[in-house]
Formats: sequence, structure tokens, C-alpha cells
Amino acid sequence: MIQINETVEILDLDTNDLGQRLGEMGFWPGKSIQLLISAPFGDPLAFKVDNTIIALRKAEAKLIRVKVAITAA
Repeated sequence: MIQINETVEILDLDTNDLGQRLGEMGFWPGKSIQLLISAPFGDPLAFKVDNTIIALRKAEAKLIRVKVAITAA
């Protein structure tokens, strides 16, 4: 699980219909996203994708496979 304000890179998405819908919302492999907010009990989650904030249920977010983005020091 990523932490609040952590930026990660999307590796891939689940291939079901919901995964396709996530792609339509801007969640594409290679794109960097940032977790901004986790509501009580961790659901929903708010992510920054480009200049847009998108809220996802935890079940939806689990369809996105990510890796920690390396930041320059």
C-alpha cells in the first residue's frame, strides 16, 4: 500500500471492464500518480492524475499495479 503524498508509477491495469474505465480516466501504464487522501477506513482514496483529482474505491485502486517512482535528490 502506498502512503499519503507518495508518488508512484503505474505499471499496468487489470484487463477487465473496470480496468478499461480506469484507463479512460487517465490511469495509464507509465503515468505517475500521487495518493493525496485516504478517507476513514481507507475508502475511498483520492489520487492526483496530471492536474486532476480522482477518487477511487479501494477495490478499484487494487486493479492498478504500481511501482515507487524514483525522485531526484
